[in-house]
Amino acid sequence: MKQVIARGLLSALGGLTLYPCLSLAQSPVAMPQALARSVPKAECKSNDDWSEPSFARHIYGNSWYVGTCGISVILIATPQGHILIDGATEQAAPDVEASIRSLGVNLSDIKTILVTHEHHDHIGGVAQLQKDSGAVVLTRKAALDALRQGKNSPNDPQFGELKNFPPISNVQAIADGGLIRLGSVKVNNIPMTGHAPGGSGWSWQECENGVCLNLMFSDSISSISNASYRFSSSGAITSKLRASIKRLSNTPCDILITGHGKQSNLLNRLDGKATLSEPKACKELATTGRENLSKRLSEEARSRSR
Repeated sequence: MKQVIARGLLSALGGLTLYPCLSLAQSPVAMPQALARSVPKAECKSNDDWSEPSFARHIYGNSWYVGTCGISVILIATPQGHILIDGATEQAAPDVEASIRSLGVNLSDIKTILVTHEHHDHIGGVAQLQKDSGAVVLTRKAALDALRQGKNSPNDPQFGELKNFPPISNVQAIADGGLIRLGSVKVNNIPMTGHAPGGSGWSWQECENGVCLNLMFSDSISSISNASYRFSSSGAITSKLRASIKRLSNTPCDILITGHGKQSNLLNRLDGKATLSEPKACKELATTGRENLSKRLSEEARSRSR
């Protein structure tokens, strides 16, 4: 794959390639067509089921939902190649691939896979998707080792409670806040450490009939952990979580996508059962994350005083 740096210097740090701004030049590929191949449209039994198969849905412009009933996977299409964000669980990989193919897209048309964070429910299927597509996987440096090793780092708040996942090949690092260019699409990295050390949000713009909207795939900002982790301890990543919440609140956001779609009522919005565009959604999610963190810190303080 031909890689061209559009802005900024390409730097090697101990074999690690950081892309402040990366343009991926590709030959034209087929664009998605709504249900180019017929697939069943069965209702989800549970919007909490990470691996229950679902069907492809159009979001806006050239962005499509190809995830499961409980986990979001997003396809961003360009004539020069496609971008995939996340891969759901290892078990779900064949169904995610079937959803992609249902749009008339070949897996080899996917040139880049981005990830939100290094937990098995969101990237368990990425190894298979990367293998079958030949795409490069991009993540922040903080998540690089976890993706390559297939396991979470000890400084993850949920360390010890998470399943391992298949190690991912052809993983490279993008600089925090970096920009991915593919065709006319520009996808911005939003550093979102907190739920996991290498968390990322991804934002981009799509247009239809002259109306352009900002899409935001937010990483989780929940302050959950294993039994021993304390967000109030000196080594915790609490300040980074607060910064992530602030970034989410400040990001232009007409269409909010969350990794666990139920959190943003995503499938109902995509199915026309609720309003698709909610410009205040990111600010409201940030407010909820901030309140939950404050509640968690208060609970830890009460626990220490007993």
